[in-house]
Amino acid sequence: MKYTKEQIIARAKEIMKDLDGKYYFEGCVDGAFYDENYKIISGKNEGKSYSMWVIRIIALMDNSDFLTISDETGEPLYYQNFNTYIFDIEKDEKGYFRVGLPRD
Repeated sequence: MKYTKEQIIARAKEIMKDLDGKYYFEGCVDGAFYDENYKIISGKNEGKSYSMWVIRIIALMDNSDFLTISDETGEPLYYQNFNTYIFDIEKDEKGYFRVGLPRD
């Protein structure tokens, strides 16, 4: 394990500021757990296994979304909303974004 739980939670908050923009709130990150051999079930990394962190994100109406972050790189891999729709996450000059969603 390269990152501590505290480091990953801080990283998740940074990523969520980009993803949620003006809708970001400080308490949206609500815990994290580590999985040494997590198999991706969808998206561009489907079928690959990673050492990763899964972070619970408080979403609309107190639903739970999940942000996955690689323990190797500290970079996000995908975001799963409470409806189980999975978005790959990429980064450009403006920051992180969910692939397939409009940006502000």
